[in-house]
Amino acid sequence: MSATADKAPGGRKCWWLSPSFVIGAALSLAVVAMALVSYVWTPHSPTQMAILRRLQGPSVANWFGTDQFGRDVFSMIMVGARNSLAVGLGAVGIGMVLGTGLGLIAAVRRDGILDNVIMRTADFTHAFPAVLTAIMMTAIAGPGMLNAVVAIGILNLPYFARLARGAALQVWTQDFIQAARAAGLTSRQITLHHVLPNIAGILVVQATIQFALAVLAEAGLSYLGLGTQPPNPSWGRMLNEAQTFMAAQPWLAIFPGAAIALTVLGFNLLGDGLRDAIDPRLRRSR
Repeated sequence: MSATADKAPGGRKCWWLSPSFVIGAALSLAVVAMALVSYVWTPHSPTQMAILRRLQGPSVANWFGTDQFGRDVFSMIMVGARNSLAVGLGAVGIGMVLGTGLGLIAAVRRDGILDNVIMRTADFTHAFPAVLTAIMMTAIAGPGMLNAVVAIGILNLPYFARLARGAALQVWTQDFIQAARAAGLTSRQITLHHVLPNIAGILVVQATIQFALAVLAEAGLSYLGLGTQPPNPSWGRMLNEAQTFMAAQPWLAIFPGAAIALTVLGFNLLGDGLRDAIDPRLRRSR
């Protein structure tokens, strides 16, 4: 047989074997697994201080070394993954649920007053730099993980609202929607049973991309002291604390920085792979 193993029966390339999806899924699963394992096991306590072991380099006892308080860096990164993913899930959940709902309402009321109000509000929110807006919101509401989740979630609203409206408008022009109208279904029923299932894939792809941005935003807020608060470990705050020791102990910044970079890269590549799977125009055949 001349067909290669990475092709589907119809001759198309299997999207789940694309480099973007494989690498992205591997990195994302590794971060999720590390976060889940941290609930039941870490090499050392991530919050326990041991001044006698402060600023030690990577070793068998402390794989990523210790910080200025003698805390195990690897254990802190494991728990930091848990906190970063929690913020990302909460923020993307808020943005996806509320933003998609607003976008679907705007699509139903297209060209009406409600549509214009929702879209102009989304444009107004989208016009401001996301990170600066999050800093302003958390500075007003106070630092903390919950406030960071709400701030980043609100910033996700316009992305999902605009995407949901645009995709829903395309679905509303399809013949099966007209058939549903002729069958007596209301706009609400059509939206829930026909429009939303047809745009769900696009929303999932956007969610993976926004998740990566949420993790990055949380790290930025924590770096400034506005995100996850002590004693809970945070990748961003680890970078902030490491800058004083960059010359002598660079591993204090390298490891949390690599964790942030690989997590963001993983979810971005995962989103690209899912986009290739959902959009038939992006699928490549040999």
